[in-house]
Amino acid sequence: MAYVGTPIDTTNTFQSLTGDRFDGDGSAVAFTLSTAPASTLDIEVFVGNVRQDPNSAYTVSGTTLTFTGAPPSGTNNIYVVHQAKAVGTIDPPATETIAKTFSGGVTLSGTTTHSGALNVTGAFNSVGIDDNGDATTMTIDTSENVNIGDATNRGFGPVQMGNASTAQAYLQMLSSTAGNIHFGDATSGDARFIGSIVYRHDTNLMKFQTNGATGLQIDSTGAVTKPLQPAASYRGDAEANLTGDGTQKTIGVTSGAGVTELWDNNADLSGGTFTAPVTGKYLITGQVFIEDIASNHDNMLVIMETSNRSYYIALNISTLGRASASSFGFPFCAVADMDANDTHVLKLSVSGGSKVIDMVDLFTCQVTLLG
Repeated sequence: MAYVGTPIDTTNTFQSLTGDRFDGDGSAVAFTLSTAPASTLDIEVFVGNVRQDPNSAYTVSGTTLTFTGAPPSGTNNIYVVHQAKAVGTIDPPATETIAKTFSGGVTLSGTTTHSGALNVTGAFNSVGIDDNGDATTMTIDTSENVNIGDATNRGFGPVQMGNASTAQAYLQMLSSTAGNIHFGDATSGDARFIGSIVYRHDTNLMKFQTNGATGLQIDSTGAVTKPLQPAASYRGDAEANLTGDGTQKTIGVTSGAGVTELWDNNADLSGGTFTAPVTGKYLITGQVFIEDIASNHDNMLVIMETSNRSYYIALNISTLGRASASSFGFPFCAVADMDANDTHVLKLSVSGGSKVIDMVDLFTCQVTLLG
């Protein structure tokens, strides 16, 4: 005879009810169950074939069954029936084509593949992106560009923030010690942060770093320092009989016109020769200081010579007031246009008399990149 009604589900295997038996000894009140019931009402407990009151005769805690009074001695005179145990499982179908509504929580483990639109009407909480209803808060396009505040990347990926209709866009970084933006050439080692913008919250100091070194720093007072800015300085050594008869000496280069380095930020100075590391405008300053000047010494020529142009100072020292009868000092200055690898040297000559004029160590020269 044909079966009438919904066919019996034979795809799942159901379990039978389980039970436990114990021997009473007249003193023991606690016994260990094979399964932990949710409450005293989930099991039936019998002592000597008499069912016990679940509200007063015993309690359960995990797998421990505790009687309020010790059962009498006997063999298997205590038995427990687990009547409320979940005894079967039903596997969901591999493919579901009918819309389903879940009113409670759904927990999924493992990889879940979803096709079609996934609509979330409440708050969407995840360890990666939290979206509270704004569809354009963050998008990831097919080129893996991340767009924040605009659904379309404008060609400046892979990360774009804000949009043209927004008056201002902000990137806020919060930290108790330091905030860092790194620019890396590699995925390991120091090359991961070969360039950086660093703000120290503990000292209110900002640093800009290139090639692993700090090139510009702004402290909490607003003072700006550039530790690697090309700049160097030297002073003249005490040299006797430097000039006076028209002899021209290149300071720090010609024998008998030695110098001592005072400082050099980037090793651009060799003796009295400064080599420009980059193209730019360079400030050349210093002071000439000579002594043992005779009354017949007259024309003095100072040349700030660079590869592109030379800058001249010509004086008749016989008509100028001097610090003393035989000494003379004056400052010099020029802004020079220098290309990368151009050089600067300082040349000095005095004529009109004998070669008896000396250079003293008050003689200085500095070269600094302006920009």
